[in-house]
Amino acid sequence: MTGHPVQPVQSSEPEGKRLPALEGEPPERYSVRGLANPSSLPCPSFAGSSACVQILLLMFLAPIPGASTPPNRAVPAKLLEAVEYEPCDYYCEFLNHPTTAYCVEVNGQILVGERAGGLWFGENDATSGRDLVGKEITARLDEGSIWISGGGQRTIKIRHGSNFEQFHDTRCLVEVHRPKLATAAKAQRPRDLPADAFALAGAQVGDYRTIIVWFSCDMNVATTTIGCKKWYPKGDSKGTEWYCPRTVDGRPVASGFQIDHLASREGQVVLASGEVLQFDHRWRINDELARPGEACY
Repeated sequence: MTGHPVQPVQSSEPEGKRLPALEGEPPERYSVRGLANPSSLPCPSFAGSSACVQILLLMFLAPIPGASTPPNRAVPAKLLEAVEYEPCDYYCEFLNHPTTAYCVEVNGQILVGERAGGLWFGENDATSGRDLVGKEITARLDEGSIWISGGGQRTIKIRHGSNFEQFHDTRCLVEVHRPKLATAAKAQRPRDLPADAFALAGAQVGDYRTIIVWFSCDMNVATTTIGCKKWYPKGDSKGTEWYCPRTVDGRPVASGFQIDHLASREGQVVLASGEVLQFDHRWRINDELARPGEACY
């Protein structure tokens, strides 16, 4: 029986910036249009014209389209989690850039973001605001940024959006995955995928990250295992993940199990009930158990 999809909850959050394109496709370029070349302006022939000078001054002093606007007013919020991690898992050697990932609750809405520290050393708890976890703070929002402050500390600017996969709160993970699945929804689905294949957030290994992978899970009653076949964004096979037919808490899983697509990711399948499937760590050769009869663990 195939794991049935669960319709993701629609977010009330306005759409933000797009994520990079899928693997193999160049990322979309974003730019801000600059001002016209002043030398090309149709000014009078006499350079000392006061009218021409005023026009040039207005052109240079005018706000640039797309420039960030001042943040909105501060509102009560709560910092749920703030964890320092290395985006490339310390595979970048001298370019390692410790970063703090944040999960903030603002007016009942969950937001995630990141703030990079200095090369190698990152930031301490006070500078990064990690000491505010679990406390009531204030937050201001603008396009692409979250500004938090609390306890008399300085205001901290956080870039909206995160790839951090180790948040403990499932609501935070959902917001990490939401823009990735939105990217998949707009992409062309590979033609050779099974009809029941669905998109999940991809895993990151070192500095290599797959935005999404395609998944299709089935329970094999005879071998009492759950096999989830995987494909890259373009449809090339990525092998199979194996799971035990029970949750990490030991609860058995029925054949009609349902998967929460937003909460799950490659390497961790979360059921609609919120429970997590137990990953199958048994050794296999060509997808066959190396030691038949070995219990799933």
